[in-house]
Amino acid sequence: MIKWLLFLCFLTTTAFTNQYPLRERLEKAKSGDFIVFEANKTITLLAIRSISEQSMVLEEISAPAMKKKPNSWAEWIQAKAPGHTSWSMIEIDLQNRQVLECYSFSRGAWLSQSPQDSFLAGLLHLPVTPIEQQNLRRIGSPPQDGEKDRRQIWNPPLIVNGEKVENISFTAYEAVWPQDNSELAGKTVSLYFDSEAKSPLPCWIQVDTGNITASLRAIDSGHKLPLSPYRSMPRRVPEFVTAPVKSKNGLRFAIKSPKYYKSFELFAVDVTSREKQIHLITHSLTSGEGETLTLQVDIEELSQVLQPNHKYTWLIVPSGHNSSYTEFQKPFTWVP
Repeated sequence: MIKWLLFLCFLTTTAFTNQYPLRERLEKAKSGDFIVFEANKTITLLAIRSISEQSMVLEEISAPAMKKKPNSWAEWIQAKAPGHTSWSMIEIDLQNRQVLECYSFSRGAWLSQSPQDSFLAGLLHLPVTPIEQQNLRRIGSPPQDGEKDRRQIWNPPLIVNGEKVENISFTAYEAVWPQDNSELAGKTVSLYFDSEAKSPLPCWIQVDTGNITASLRAIDSGHKLPLSPYRSMPRRVPEFVTAPVKSKNGLRFAIKSPKYYKSFELFAVDVTSREKQIHLITHSLTSGEGETLTLQVDIEELSQVLQPNHKYTWLIVPSGHNSSYTEFQKPFTWVP
């Protein structure tokens, strides 16, 4: 189910251009907005937990399809979602259209989202266009050749707070999946949004595979969903990939760090004596592939701050996240 959810997220972020009316939906979305989907005998509750111009945090809870829906989704969550099979949070970078973090509470671990994931790879730049009226899905059998099509246009149901909304129209979009050798290559994806924007996410997603049609339908939606027992997204800490590499120009550090950390403070910890001294080190930062970073410290900076023949360890702290620090504990002796 998580791929469907990433599908929703990236579809929305790909529509952030003037030719699509979807940006306005997210701009109006608020923390606590939620929607419940059903597909393949599984229900998934998706709630917006925080949203800004830069990023969005989504909470996702999946469980086997229920014969009777809970009277209150809020109470179901507060009771720790009885019967759930997965519970996670996903953070999306809305500017760069990337998954920044995905943490599974049910597994107690962060989940890796590979660029090779078919939904991620395809949807980062997948354009969507409105479905023309003559191509919209209709109710009933098609007319005979030469006859005018008088069938009523089909719309999905819209459920808000357990009640079906009557007399509401929808806007339908479609996209063709790129030829990426995945199981979705060349398939047509249809999406339905309610025209009154009661939900920031589509109420119906349909993938035409040629032989069968796979659908993800909303069975409920609403606003102001209270916080769950898991109130925030767990954060990883940056890591030193290797020991610092010394050259005639200075020191180079290879770092692996989540992309939601934008800048860092580097400290040299003097462990020569019992009373440790900490020195802030000026450095430059270069982004590499994926989550890899390179920190470079000039030789002049080291010569001015470090004492010859003193032993040091290194400490890296993401700016504004003092509790997410990492220390390279193997000491080195500074020899100019």
